Amino acid sequence: MKFLFPTFLFALLAIAIPVIIHLFRFRRYKTVYFSHVGFLKNIKKESRKRSQLKQLLMLLARIFTIVFLVFAFAQPYIPETDTTLTGAVDVVGVYVDNSFSMNALSEQGQLLEHARNKAVEIAQSYPPGTRFRLFTNDMEPRHQHVLNRDQFIRFAADIKSSPATVPLSVIHNRFDVYQTSEVEKVKNILYCISDFQRNSSDIENFTNGSAHSYFMPLIPNQVNNLFIDSCWVEVPAHGLNQEEIVYVKIKNNSDEDYQNLPLRLYLNDSLKSMTNFSIHARNEITASLQYRNLSSGIQLGKVEITDYPFTHDNSWFLSYFVEPELKALAVYQDGQRSKEGIHYISALFEQDDYVNLETMDVKSLQISKLSESNAVFLLNPGEFSTGLLNELELAVRKGTSVILFPQLSRQGSVSNQLLSKLGANIITGLDTTSQEISGIDFDNRFFQHVFLERNENARFPVIKQHVKFSGNIRTNETNLLWFRNGDKALSFLPYHQGKLWVFAFPLDHTTATFARDIVFVPSIYNIVLNSLTNQQISYTIGQQSTYFLSGNKEVNLDSPIEVEHRETGEAFIPGVHISDQAVRLDMGNVIRDAGHYLVKNDGTPLSSLSFNYNRSESTLTYYTPDELERQIEQSIPGKASVIANVTAGFADILQEIQTGKQGWRWCVLISLFFMLAEVLIARFWKQ
Repeated sequence: MKFLFPTFLFALLAIAIPVIIHLFRFRRYKTVYFSHVGFLKNIKKESRKRSQLKQLLMLLARIFTIVFLVFAFAQPYIPETDTTLTGAVDVVGVYVDNSFSMNALSEQGQLLEHARNKAVEIAQSYPPGTRFRLFTNDMEPRHQHVLNRDQFIRFAADIKSSPATVPLSVIHNRFDVYQTSEVEKVKNILYCISDFQRNSSDIENFTNGSAHSYFMPLIPNQVNNLFIDSCWVEVPAHGLNQEEIVYVKIKNNSDEDYQNLPLRLYLNDSLKSMTNFSIHARNEITASLQYRNLSSGIQLGKVEITDYPFTHDNSWFLSYFVEPELKALAVYQDGQRSKEGIHYISALFEQDDYVNLETMDVKSLQISKLSESNAVFLLNPGEFSTGLLNELELAVRKGTSVILFPQLSRQGSVSNQLLSKLGANIITGLDTTSQEISGIDFDNRFFQHVFLERNENARFPVIKQHVKFSGNIRTNETNLLWFRNGDKALSFLPYHQGKLWVFAFPLDHTTATFARDIVFVPSIYNIVLNSLTNQQISYTIGQQSTYFLSGNKEVNLDSPIEVEHRETGEAFIPGVHISDQAVRLDMGNVIRDAGHYLVKNDGTPLSSLSFNYNRSESTLTYYTPDELERQIEQSIPGKASVIANVTAGFADILQEIQTGKQGWRWCVLISLFFMLAEVLIARFWKQ
């Protein structure tokens, strides 16, 4: 216990007054003579003892009356913490949690509205000269400047709900950094007004700075929430007439079971697919929606459920681009064998409306065609120039698929230049024995829907000669076809946004059995179909600030690139960086609303970006005041406190913060009690 005015304790010297009165009683006694006093001796002794006890009790009552009266003027208090502020503070920081979870209701109304009012009440409780800092999840620069009381009240009243979520430690540590950078070491307080969700209240990450934090937890009513946690597609590349499967993870954050609820998928504003799902309490499921891409171009999708009262997590926006046609390029050299390979490839795509095949001699090759093509066939190449090799590597890096049919060579020096540059296993020798293709990876998505049934004993073509590859390089290479002796016949290797497909034999008359076999058509055609660049169908707001468009987008540098919200029509110009690999958009934290955003250049849509709100606010689990106290004791003892009675007037809360728990009222009451006790003793105590 401490005293606000300890100098008043000198008044305790007044205790000497009743003591002196007790010791030197100025009462005069009168002597009365009796003829015989034998019978009065016992009465005299008993009366003297009772009188002494009475006087002693009255003395104690007077002493305690004076003591507690002096204490009342000295104003005793019990400090809330070791850092209780008995004077003015330099800067008062206030954090108002404006995340989506603060839209919940409590007995005092909406949590965010209550938090705004409490922030204004905090400012009004401090003297006019007090300086303030305001923090929200938006981390706006204007909020982080030092504000006077009027500015703070105006900014606090304008706080709106935000999709952003910020760990509590970021707010605390940033406030600590601001204050420790001041010239003088001063006292500072940070008030945190929040519902203190478990996923963002990381008290264990607080720095041990000079500021003291006061947690003001707002307790919401019990809320049930059913929400879409995430969505993804089975195949990240999207082609025309391709079968699409969208997977949807749904979480039930309530104690209620749900049965046969609808799950809908809208594509380009039309209902594309629908299914029903059931989910148990406190559980999660993964549902799937199937459909087929029947049109090309930008596809804007939205997966939707119905749930109240939280609606920000009931939808998931996704989008992707379907190429209207695929461009394939076959590169050959003069020679009979290359012409035979061109004949096989051309015969496959001659009547195809989706794949547009173009053939070029390597001597007249237009380098720009490499990056413009989805797939480039290298048919039995005899040589690679350094420039062509670099352009091939750049094309694969940007998303093109390169399919290599090597020449039969023990050294494979020509093909090894490309294989080595792309990090693939190089050619180490030549196997001149006839080998049958006996293995096929039926489980790989590459051969999905190709065979009606899985037949391990099916007869495949026999290849007279094939090259052998090294097996000591650690790569992500996957074998799709292999020979009976275990050597690979066809493999693919992802490289940045593109892929490298490598056969172990050339495409000419020596491998005519393969070109005429049933496995040739699905292998070559699926390679072209799988040459589509993988696309990210959606993004989460606040998780990144830069986004890449695919490298084959033609951009008019004379016109700006704009990003337009499809629903509202609002547009802004992002930072643009164009390189040989891709177009990068720097958008900072401009994106705040979920939905579809069209990237336009010269008024023409180039691509689409779909954004969704962060789902970390959807799992509604909170810290109770007692749990916060335990967290503080474990992580930052003495550096934070919990104000449990948030509904009380803040003026009283502030007084308690500044001077601790006041005891002068109790001292006055106790003093009055002893005064009354003295009166009662004097009045009713009989001699």
